[in-house]
Amino acid sequence: MLKMKNVAKTLLPLAALALAATSATAATTAYSNLVLGDNPLVYYQLDETSGTTAVNSGSLGAALDSAINTASGSVTINQTSFPQGGASYSFGGGVVTAAALTDSLAEWSIEAWVNYSSGSASNFLSNDQGGWNDDVLFGLGAENNNIPANSVGLVHQGNPGSVRETVSSPLAAGEWHHIGMTGSESAGEIKLYVDGILVDTNNDLANGATFNGADGFGGAPHLTMGASRTDGLRPYGGLLDEVAVYDSVLSGSDFLARTTIPEPGSALLLSLGGLMLLRRRR
Repeated sequence: MLKMKNVAKTLLPLAALALAATSATAATTAYSNLVLGDNPLVYYQLDETSGTTAVNSGSLGAALDSAINTASGSVTINQTSFPQGGASYSFGGGVVTAAALTDSLAEWSIEAWVNYSSGSASNFLSNDQGGWNDDVLFGLGAENNNIPANSVGLVHQGNPGSVRETVSSPLAAGEWHHIGMTGSESAGEIKLYVDGILVDTNNDLANGATFNGADGFGGAPHLTMGASRTDGLRPYGGLLDEVAVYDSVLSGSDFLARTTIPEPGSALLLSLGGLMLLRRRR
């Protein structure tokens, strides 16, 4: 009996660690399968533990892999996991850049998990190329505060004209939130979702809702995470994860589904409860 108790004491912490790893991996896989099921063009899981490349798991493949550049500040990978498991990137002035989408999008969606640092006022995903060219700038207090401070939102730069069209909503710093945004030329609107809930709609667009690609206006097209442009203009501060871009308009229920996958802790607690019961019986 004594030997069995000692064995249980030894195995319990090891089992806890194994179950934690297994549960976190399962949650991460479930989440990525949900995203991939909606056929993203670009999907940066940001789970890398080494290297200088953020791999694109979306349909455009390696052509949209993103290079980590710390010339203008830091980008630290393999950081605190977002609520559904896996790692994330921490931004402190550095950027992660890729080529622009091949084609401009008339119907599109963007999503990400965001945990920003207080005082951050920048774009955490942008296709700003200079000039007025249907760029989409997605961030906190973005584009010289066209999005208010401590608010998340989208700035659309139309072509022609200097009108910046926006959707926005207040967002607390230091907390993980799922952010989704959509644009539709056919519906004539852009929308913002926070944690799966529609919080703002703009259907009075002077310049439409096109998401500029390499075939659009402007030179040196690119996608950038962590700032407005590849040169680090208006840097983002905070954590970022699970960034995806689609050539379709996702619904509120699509975004809400991203927030309801069981967290790793739930399965872990159930498993540990079983281990503790086994230990007590022995």
